[in-house]
Parts: sequence; C-alpha cells; structure tokens
Amino acid sequence: ILLGGLSIAAIAAGVISVLAYRGQLAEEMVTAPADEAPAVRSVRWSPLPAPSATPFAGAAAIVLLAAGALYGLSLTIVGVLVALITVAAVSTVLQGEHRGRPVNVMPFAIPIVALAVIASFMFLMSRMLLAVNHDISVIVAIGVAILILMGGFLVANTPSVPTRTLVRAGAGLALLFGAGGLAAYGVGQRPEERKAGPPPVTVVAQNIAFVQKHLNFEAGAVTTVTFKNDDKVPHNMDFTVDQEGTQTFYKQDPLPGPISSTYQFTAPKAGTYYYHCDVHPNMTGTVTIKGTGGGAAGQGAAPTPAKSTATTGAPPTTKPAAAPGGGGGTSANLDAKGISFVQTTLTLKANSPVVIHFNNQDAGIPHNVDITTDQGGSNTLYKQDPVSGPTTADYKFTTQGPGKLYFHCDVHPNMTGTINVQ
Repeated sequence: ILLGGLSIAAIAAGVISVLAYRGQLAEEMVTAPADEAPAVRSVRWSPLPAPSATPFAGAAAIVLLAAGALYGLSLTIVGVLVALITVAAVSTVLQGEHRGRPVNVMPFAIPIVALAVIASFMFLMSRMLLAVNHDISVIVAIGVAILILMGGFLVANTPSVPTRTLVRAGAGLALLFGAGGLAAYGVGQRPEERKAGPPPVTVVAQNIAFVQKHLNFEAGAVTTVTFKNDDKVPHNMDFTVDQEGTQTFYKQDPLPGPISSTYQFTAPKAGTYYYHCDVHPNMTGTVTIKGTGGGAAGQGAAPTPAKSTATTGAPPTTKPAAAPGGGGGTSANLDAKGISFVQTTLTLKANSPVVIHFNNQDAGIPHNVDITTDQGGSNTLYKQDPVSGPTTADYKFTTQGPGKLYFHCDVHPNMTGTINVQ
C-alpha cells in the first residue's frame, strides 16, 4: 500500500510539473480582405512565468527537521534531503546569475515539492483516520475523496485559476490537515475495538466443587468471569482446549477463600472447551463457544489483571519449629495444614544424609515438597510428587556444604519455607 501510494504521488508530482511548465502556442490570425488569403503570423513559444520555489522548499525542510526532532528519524532524513535539494537549487541560481544568464529551477523543484506535499498529506490523513472511531474514519475518508474529485473537476473545467486563489486554497488545506494530523498524532491510535461480549458469567466454588458445570461464551467476544470461592481452601479456574487439560488458553492463580475475583479474556473460536481447578482436579466443567469470531484454539487474547476482593477470613499463619537432629545425619518434621507449612524454617546438618518426615494433614488436597538452592525455585535439589492428604511420607537426600536452601509446594506456590544447612 505504501509503495503504491508513493508511486501515485510521484506520478501526480510529475503531472503537476508538466502542467505548470507547458509551453503556450499562440497563433494570431489577422483579418484580411475576402479576395486575399489570410495572413498567418509565425508561431511563438514562451514558458509560463513562475516564481522560484526555493523559499517554499526551505520552509518545508525546516518544518520536516523540526518534526523529525519530535516524532522520529524518518522525518529528519526527509528534511535533510529537502534541505540539500534547496541548497543545490539556490547554488545553481547564483552561478547562473553570476554568468549573466538567469536560471529557473522550478522544473526541478516542483516535482520534489509536490511529492513532499502529497506524502505529508497521506501521512497526516492516515493519523487522523487512525485516531477516530472506525465508522467515523470511513465517513471522513469518503468525504475527503469526494472533495478531491470535486476540486480536480473544478480546476480542469476552469479556463484560468488565479494564482492567488490556488495559494489561498493550498494554505488553508495545509493549515487544516497539518493541525488535524499533528493533533491526531499526539492523541495516538484509537484503542483496539473488540467485539462486545455477553453479560458477565458468575462461577461459584463450594464444597470442593463448581456449582456451575456448564458455561456459554461467544467467539471473539470479551468475556467477563466473576469467580467466587466460598471454601477456605484455594481454588482457581483453568480453561483448556482439551479435556485432559494440557493446552490452556486462560488460567488464574489459586486463591484461598472466601474470596471473589473478576477477570476478562477474549474467547477463542467456536467449539467445546473445558475448565478445572488445578488444586482439585476433580472440580471440572465444560464451555460451549458459539459464533464465527475468535482466534485459533488456545490463542485467546491476553487477559486483563484480575481484581480480587476478600470477603472474610485470612490465610493461616505458620510458626517456625526447630527440627530434631541425631546420629550421623539429621531429620526434620514438616507438616502441611490449612494450605500452609506449619514449620517455615528447618535446620539440617551439612554434607550428611537427612530425612524429612512429611505429614499432609489437608484432606483431599495434594501437597509436595520441592527443595531448591535459589529462592526463585528454578534450581531444584530434591523434589517429590504431590500426595493428597491425609498421608505421611519420608523423603531422604544428602545435603551439601553449609548455606541456605528453600522449599515450597508446587501445587500451592504460596506455601514456602527456608532450610538452614549448618
């Protein structure tokens, strides 16, 4: 589109230069007696007078350089080129006058100036169309096209258009589109217009189950979901393409209840989808998406940040407890209760085998222990699979030199603690 527009602009600039400097052929007829042949004088050719365009080119260069300082390097480059052309034109004129023969550089300057004017018009017009509503931009584009056609028709069918009229019209249009385009450039492009979605959907988690088992969305529409967790244990909603839950198109982090959160995302293309709770995989439901909009499955738009409001209660706190030691190694007790570790600080012996007696006291809720060398949890030293409570297990591994380790639950990342290796 850009190359096509520049090509049209170049052709238009050439046509303008030809029309401005075409020669005029004048054939003067002299009235003669009837018995004599009419006398025809010789044909005379002379170029149309025109003022120099170097002041306009210089002004355009200054404007482009100033705009480039504000809006980007591309305008600066164009301004430098126009300035160089202007300097070359002035130098040519001065050399010609010094040699005693005036030089008119208009045939060279007009296409350049016309091309710059047309390109500026295209840029400013595009900024205005992108800044307003889609429907309004269509109306504005059609209106401007009609005005251009009408102006061309009037100029083509008018024998002589005064230069003053053309200058005034050009100055008015430049002021109008310049002010409008720069203002639109400052405002920026209009926000992405997305299809309005259906009414908000409410999903309630109660007694380790979703109350709503089936949801209906519209393809490509902005979908608002209000999730209410009435349980004291954490729940979340993980929307997936497949029933096995391996391909997620939107999910939220687990939140301990009671709590309410609202979030938005763009529904994918029509089809059947699924949702479940990552903490309690037995909590499941289905989603039917109808319509023709939406992206590819699994490629829903990025969700907006969730807004969460706690209604009652607060997450349980933990109290550190020293770990018992003994023998050639050490051992420690680690209990999970109320979606938190009872012991948040453990002490183990360096460079020795250790045993962690893990006790998951949360019925029906899976926990595990992931021991890492960094607080971010990216470098795992020892890890075991999640187990649902109530259950106990012993985990054995060998510590390294003195230092600090960290542990957390993969299912509930808010469950964390530290290990002092001495």
